[in-house]
Amino acid sequence: MNLYVLRHGLAADRDSLQYSRDEERPLTPKGTRKMARQVKGMRSIGLSMDAIVTSPLLRAVQTAKIVHKRLPALSTPVTSESLTPLGGPHTLMDELAAGYPSDSSVMIVGHEPYLSDLISVLISGVPGQLVRLKKGALCKLRLPSPRYGRCGWIEWSLTPRQLVKLG
Repeated sequence: MNLYVLRHGLAADRDSLQYSRDEERPLTPKGTRKMARQVKGMRSIGLSMDAIVTSPLLRAVQTAKIVHKRLPALSTPVTSESLTPLGGPHTLMDELAAGYPSDSSVMIVGHEPYLSDLISVLISGVPGQLVRLKKGALCKLRLPSPRYGRCGWIEWSLTPRQLVKLG
């Protein structure tokens, strides 16, 4: 499986009094514009996915929708509670292994530090942040036999700035 790990774009401040719950924090207008430019970079390198699986938190869903709208041949994004900041990475990997063939390309959209910890486990077998994803960063993993634990490697990782420059 090609697993594309995307951190959501720039979102409203966590301390904002405007949003009483973290789940309600949206992308900022700047975050929306920047993510659209980043997707141009994704298109320029020929990225395509069979599926997008996203955290149900608003800013991740909005990020997934921006990607879906601008990249060809994608199914509608699906949400997974396993991708919330307090979700279960074991369950997520079980869902991916059961739901998608090993030759598929799947993008997951979520949050930090969850995504960095997941990447660390998938490439080393040990939780810990070997990689740190900025908001909007994209990392491609190759997982021949997807499961929770050491099962693959990083093929590449791009910062938001690199994605924009590619576009």
